[in-house]
Amino acid sequence: MARVRCLMMQRDETLLLEAWFRYYGYLFGFENLCVFDNNSTDPSVIETLKTYERAGVDIHWGHNRPEDFLGRNEHFKNIIRHWDSGGHYDFALPVDCDEFLAVFTENGLSCSRKSIHAQFDALLADKQAFEIQSMLLNVPSRPGYFRPEPHIRTFLAADTLDNMDFGFQACSSRISHGRRGTDFTLVHMHNKPFSHLLQHTHHKLEKAVPLDNPKILAGYHGPETRLIRYLDMTEEDYLGQFDKGVFLRFEGLSDLMPALGIRAPLLVAETSDATGTVADVNFINVSKGRIIQTTSFSPSTYLRLNPDVGAANIPPLRHYIMHGRDEGRPIAEESPPETSSQTTLPGIAPSLTLPPQKLARSRKTSSMGQERRARKKAATA
Repeated sequence: MARVRCLMMQRDETLLLEAWFRYYGYLFGFENLCVFDNNSTDPSVIETLKTYERAGVDIHWGHNRPEDFLGRNEHFKNIIRHWDSGGHYDFALPVDCDEFLAVFTENGLSCSRKSIHAQFDALLADKQAFEIQSMLLNVPSRPGYFRPEPHIRTFLAADTLDNMDFGFQACSSRISHGRRGTDFTLVHMHNKPFSHLLQHTHHKLEKAVPLDNPKILAGYHGPETRLIRYLDMTEEDYLGQFDKGVFLRFEGLSDLMPALGIRAPLLVAETSDATGTVADVNFINVSKGRIIQTTSFSPSTYLRLNPDVGAANIPPLRHYIMHGRDEGRPIAEESPPETSSQTTLPGIAPSLTLPPQKLARSRKTSSMGQERRARKKAATA
């Protein structure tokens, strides 16, 4: 089994720090976790750090300056070089405190240790940098609901470090050029309750830009730029981002957390429709909070309806998220849609109808999708 070492920097992550320790400790062992504290002041966070330090996590204290956060990649590079000098590991995985690793499998999507390590084991012989090519962004009012989005994150094999950037999007190997795609994805619990999100935004941005100067703020394009938009939002605006669209429902992480002793409302649904860590996956059409259609995703059905996908050697759900939906591929037999006139997402107003929505598009279409479109065009010419 591959030995994976995980790096993270945090400051006062009151909602997710305990869950992060337990989840990655379950996956890789506490002794393989390295956490930098960036000037936490919350007593519960400091106690959590001390607790897991006693359990074997490598906690780095005293990195309290804004420059330490903005230069976290340099701190991580120093740690990786130290690991490389001693050997005895296979991969270095940098993540944030709100990111939980999962993997696409032939059966769907999994958070199980067995499935995640199977993917790492399949990468052992490669010395390129590796890509995680998607994220599942959480819906704050409904645990287990996510918006799939294409997003690049990278990690490295042991003793290959060339460079690591602040956002971990362009890590490079000194041994082998290029990057290899993987079947991993990140369950990204970025969308926290609104008050916590504003606190998180201030903590991140105040290190880089004066928050009381609108002119400078408007022209800022450095690290964490994406957070600026939250400063002018109301809670209604924030929740309104999730009042319509097509969401993926996956409760594998939600089901696993109680087994690890975590019952945080952000992570754990009050009731679950899933069974186990390799959970059923559904696509949910939502309009202004009302669930109007639920479509189950069956990998075997997807392959049967799209036989050319099997030749791509990509797990079916990963293919559908990255390419298939944009290409208009079917995922189920034709049948009247399931509807629910009463089910609403908490905190969002109900409505009656929803036009078909597309998931966030990938930045490129698969070669199979291009061929599929060409055949359709020729057939209608």
